[in-house]
Amino acid sequence: MPPPDPLPTRFTATLVATVRCTVEHDLLDDGRAEVEQADVSFEAHVDGEAVRVVGFPEIESEVGTALGRVRAAVSVDGTPEGDYDAATGHATVAVALEFDPKSFFASSSRVTVLLTSDGRLADPKAAGNPLDAGDSRVVLIGEGVFDGGSLHGGRLGLVLACRIEAVGEA
Repeated sequence: MPPPDPLPTRFTATLVATVRCTVEHDLLDDGRAEVEQADVSFEAHVDGEAVRVVGFPEIESEVGTALGRVRAAVSVDGTPEGDYDAATGHATVAVALEFDPKSFFASSSRVTVLLTSDGRLADPKAAGNPLDAGDSRVVLIGEGVFDGGSLHGGRLGLVLACRIEAVGEA
């Protein structure tokens, strides 16, 4: 469903995303793991120039490591907040993520990612896309470095390719 044109100053958007995550660390098989999860639903609350991400669910996946296959849960810490520019549709949101391995031999790692709709990753197919009235697609992209835990010093690339399911006035 395309958002209304013009967008209200205050609104809530229900988004459904495909999350693509790339982790680079020597502990991983071949030094790299890629995870993709479709149909991840959450909300974005926009109030003038501010945006908040609400209800982002925990995601679990399994990757190959030097310890064998390890399942990990990835969760958002707190309620991510950032900036929204109504004139351009660009958004920037700082997101703190906790990677919690389900292994006795691995420890939790944290990374903060600055997701932005005008970001780019080394992968040429990974480019941001702003929230435009009449366009039901938004893409947020960011990178970060893990701090602490088993993935300390590793790099994270994150892409949220979202489609807008609904927009309502807040």
